[in-house]
Amino acid sequence: MERKKAYGPYEAFMLGLDLEEAGRVFYSRVADSVTDFRVKDLFRHLAQAEVEHKRVIREEIEPSFVHEWYREEDQQLMAEYLHDVEKQPVFPDPEDAEHYARLTKDPAHALDIGIRAEKKSIDYYVFLRDATQDAEGKEAFERLRREEVKHLELLQNLKKEL
Repeated sequence: MERKKAYGPYEAFMLGLDLEEAGRVFYSRVADSVTDFRVKDLFRHLAQAEVEHKRVIREEIEPSFVHEWYREEDQQLMAEYLHDVEKQPVFPDPEDAEHYARLTKDPAHALDIGIRAEKKSIDYYVFLRDATQDAEGKEAFERLRREEVKHLELLQNLKKEL
């Protein structure tokens, strides 16, 4: 019998931290090995932004977390959404050296992964913002969403230049 994992606001924070860390690893690793200086510079910038997003989650959102942030009727929806998010990895497995080797030879593919990841991040933060009742929590998630939109635009614009 398969045991269902329980999901709630705390898991949302943990998945957010995991997502940002996976992004930092991905962007840093590609930046360290890609030869195109435009991709290298952008990915370094995005890696640093992921570090800042983790700080926001840890220092601004998590400490002020209270269960009343979320409407009771959103708990089941949140559980289903987080279950789906956890099953769909956004970034390549950091242990997949072969995949990373291909990414360094094909910067457009690396940009595509970044674009998909930023779109998923935007969706993730919109979901959390909308499920949050607390005004400060809403603003923190909205700020993260806006940052992800900027990252998406940077990636899309660079892809057009390649």
